[in-house]
Amino acid sequence: MRHIRIAAALAIGAATATAFESAYSAEASLGAQINVMPKYEGAASYRAIPLPIFAYDNGLLFVSGLSAGIRYPIGAGFSTGLIAQFDFGRDADDSPRLAGTHDISNTARVGGFVDWHKGKWRASFNVLQATHSGYGLKMRLAGGYTALSTPKNTVHLAVGATFGNEDYMNTYFGVTDQEAAASQSKLPVCSPSAGIKGVDASVTWTHQLNPHWSTAAMLGVSSLVGDAADSPVVEHKAAVFGSVGLAYRF
Repeated sequence: MRHIRIAAALAIGAATATAFESAYSAEASLGAQINVMPKYEGAASYRAIPLPIFAYDNGLLFVSGLSAGIRYPIGAGFSTGLIAQFDFGRDADDSPRLAGTHDISNTARVGGFVDWHKGKWRASFNVLQATHSGYGLKMRLAGGYTALSTPKNTVHLAVGATFGNEDYMNTYFGVTDQEAAASQSKLPVCSPSAGIKGVDASVTWTHQLNPHWSTAAMLGVSSLVGDAADSPVVEHKAAVFGSVGLAYRF
């Protein structure tokens, strides 16, 4: 559990931290937030984790939570670039159901992305390959809409879907022969196929207290689908997640 607690929190923090920065601004934000999320994807139990916020974007280079990259505009509202992220792992002691399974390490992922932005609408697509051998590749398609934008308040709606290749699905949702034999929960062998892992939706509210200080609150729901939802390591396929934070913009 020594690594997953921080990494899992930062994974959601990466999305929430962007609420404190305007796109393509040469500014930095520092702050703190509390995240609430399942202990692992498919877990029935939750945890609350405080963590720092750091966000920076100068139009070319960006850092947000667990993500960092280089962006290049290509016109008509589109930009593309390279991105690096960290994915959180899972420990066998995260749930009694996992007893006897192997721990999944945190891993860095590297790849590319394409973003689109026009008015209140946004969309993005990225492809990320794990640097840890055998952890596979995942792709994410997401869209967003700014439902409210005033000098003090912004409300942003977002939806997304994530696809995993066979290595990815077997790492996070599969059960090997060895794990099934060692399982204290008598988990059956499971070899999920490549496919859409899950879908999610969220709403983020940002309130500007003054020119430097702002607060943000995010609430979302997610659901595993397909082979991921049918995995024997999954306790609940649907989950809620959220965060609340305070940040100072320089």
